[in-house]
Amino acid sequence: MRRRWRKKHLSEPGEVNITAFMNLMVILVPFLLITAVFSRITVLDLNLPTAAGPGQAKQDKPALELEVIVRRDVIEVGDRQRGLLKVVAASSDGSDLKQVQALLRQIKARYPDKQDITLLLEKDIPYERLVELMDTLRVARVKPADGEAVMAELFPAISIGDAPPGKLRTAERSK
Repeated sequence: MRRRWRKKHLSEPGEVNITAFMNLMVILVPFLLITAVFSRITVLDLNLPTAAGPGQAKQDKPALELEVIVRRDVIEVGDRQRGLLKVVAASSDGSDLKQVQALLRQIKARYPDKQDITLLLEKDIPYERLVELMDTLRVARVKPADGEAVMAELFPAISIGDAPPGKLRTAERSK
């Protein structure tokens, strides 16, 4: 008789107690959802450069139309009407971007309402270089007298296009 009881006891499935596991899940799932870092995607609105149409009226003083042309070995900053303003030799240490940003800060000081700029690139310019240049054209780090760095807006409306062959003509200085 004793043997029958063992067989009967061993053949029945055991009861699984999952109450402790359910309590753990009730606490763990909300905690993980609250502490999760959700990735944010930053999107910049870009415009295509526009050509001056025949229907546009001529102004007395031609407006400033900034262009930054990026070539393999140089960065050319110029105005579409006046011509080339400055040529900066490309470097791998980022000093060329600092020079371009210093020039753009001077231009922004003279034309504070100017918001748009055109970025023209040669075909073989890497994507990382494009992003660095867009950041350089968009904002500048300014260090005021109190010592804390502030981001100042330069030209947030960036148009992107293909660089023309050859170099821009130099700007004529008015005396």
